[in-house]
Amino acid sequence: MHGIILYKSKYGATRQYATWLSEALQLPAADAEQVTTAQLAAADFLVLGSSIYIGKLMMKQWLEQHMAVLANKPLFLFLVTATRSDKQETLNGYIQHNVPAALLRGIHPYFFPGRICYRKLSVIDKFKIRLGSAVARLCRKTLNISDFDLVQESNTTALVKDIQQFSNHLS
Repeated sequence: MHGIILYKSKYGATRQYATWLSEALQLPAADAEQVTTAQLAAADFLVLGSSIYIGKLMMKQWLEQHMAVLANKPLFLFLVTATRSDKQETLNGYIQHNVPAALLRGIHPYFFPGRICYRKLSVIDKFKIRLGSAVARLCRKTLNISDFDLVQESNTTALVKDIQQFSNHLS
């Protein structure tokens, strides 16, 4: 079985997870924008990683552009998010609202916790977080905008195990 890990990362957490997965699975990892259609077509399965910003996958447009070659492949999708793991409805909504319908049946989703280092955010992202916090207060909710870093290699354990079982099953 030949697989490849592709990712889109803005601040590095998704790239870090892709690197750990690459090491654990002995699969190449690359920024999704650097991979050719021929390389995608040659892969038996894909591990896709995307950060989520304000409910949107960074990889959404890429998925739409490459839908034809991805449609018949097993896809392991890991999403890096600040959304807590107990918010399953929200997490599943990210998949439903961002992944083209033609790809949904081949998707095996995983949600990895991310990080926010406020001082490293772009001015636009800082503004979006402040705006989101203000909107949350108007709705009598809270939006935690403090720094956190939950990126750990151990978060990849279930995905690594599932890909190993998948690969062994098809070998």
